[in-house]
Formats: sequence, structure tokens, C-alpha cells
Amino acid sequence: MRPSKGVQNAALLFVIHRSKISADSMPTVQNVHSIHYDLHRLVIWMILAGALVTSVGLSISVWAEYQRIGVEVFFRRADLLGDYIYSPLAYVYNMSLISAGSCILLAMYGLYQLKLGDFSHYLSLSGSWVGLSIILIGVFPINYLYEHRLVSTSFLIGTFVLHLLTITTRINHKEICSKPLFILAVLGFISASGLIYQLDWSLLDFKPCPHGKIEICWVSLNMWFQTNVTMLWCVLLALNVRKLAINNAKLQPSE
Repeated sequence: MRPSKGVQNAALLFVIHRSKISADSMPTVQNVHSIHYDLHRLVIWMILAGALVTSVGLSISVWAEYQRIGVEVFFRRADLLGDYIYSPLAYVYNMSLISAGSCILLAMYGLYQLKLGDFSHYLSLSGSWVGLSIILIGVFPINYLYEHRLVSTSFLIGTFVLHLLTITTRINHKEICSKPLFILAVLGFISASGLIYQLDWSLLDFKPCPHGKIEICWVSLNMWFQTNVTMLWCVLLALNVRKLAINNAKLQPSE
């Protein structure tokens, strides 16, 4: 038995209505996989890969030096590991710094692309300053003493400004600065302040550390701490960028 014309029309209207509902729900799915989110996802994975390579490189350099002088490696300035004369794996350490700087630059690029306002732009610019300084420290290790002092001082001032802006961001833009990132920024700010206080500005360098077996070099320990804080800051920011990128992609219209 053939259905009546009214039944056919009702079925047709139902199909059209279902298609309209599906079309309305598609932008959300498309936006999650849009080019905007894909860009940030690529940046985030490259950041994490850079952080992993950096950790491996630093661990190899420290372990090789630990086999030679033991725990004293942590009481010596970290930049001595980049000395091509002093350290047998200096090239590994310096390449790790270049990778770490690239990691931070990528994180700042992702943050800048989110376009969360002028304040986030200031944060991304200061972060780029820090990333570029780390790259230059790897390019100009302590063998190039004059250039090394300049870029190391640039890194120190850059981290001071970066952590200060991060702390301020927690007040103005909590979506950018999570609580763990805020705590890390406070620790980094204290560490950077201590290093700035200990810096000899006439030489752009620190006073030589004693190398006795029992002597503890607080400048060296602080430098190691600042290096680790900066890398963790980069990773935590990358995770925040991922979360914000997903939210922004869902809000944008489909293309």
C-alpha cells in the first residue's frame, strides 16, 4: 500500500529538520579541528618535544661531569658545562640550550597567536626575549667571555621581567596563568632577584665560586634552579595554551 501524500510530506519535513540540526552542530566539530587549533597543536607538540630533547641533553652532560667530579658538578656554575675546553660534552650542553630557547620561542608564538589582549602580547614578547637569550648562550658559551656575559645578563633580566609579568597576569588574566604557573613564577622571580643582587654589574658576571670539597656555591645552585624553573614554566604555559586554543577554536565560526 502506497503512503499518502501527507505522510510523504511529513517524512520530507522530518528529514530536512534533522539535516538542519546536523548542520548547526557541525561548526563545533569543525572548529575543534580547524586550522587555528591545528596550528596551536603543532606548536604545543614541538614545545614538548623540545623540552624532552633539552632534558635528555642536560642529563647527559651533567651525568658525564658527575662521573668525573661527583656531586660537585651541582656546586659549579652551569655554564661551565658549555666550555669547549673544560667539558668533553660541551656541544651536547650547548645544543640543549639552543633547543630550550627554541622551545620557549615556540611557546611565545602560540601565546601571541591566541590574541588574548595587549597584556598577553607583552608576556609573549618578554618570553621571546628569554628564549632568544638562551639560544645565544648556546651559540656563545663561556669560551666567548665578552659575548657570553652580555647574553647571560640579558637572560637574567629577561627572566626577571618574564616572571614579574606572569605574576601580574594572574591578577588580570587568570585564564592565561594557572595556579601552578603562578607559583612557579613566584619562585622564579625570587630566584632571579637573588641573582641580580649577586651580579657584579661592572663585569656583568658573578664572583668566582670556591671549589673546596665542602664549600657550597649558592650562585651555582641558584643558576641551576633558575634553569629548571624556566623550562618548567615553558611546559606549563604550553599546557595552558593548549587549553585556551581548544576553547577559542570552539567559539570561532567554521570556515
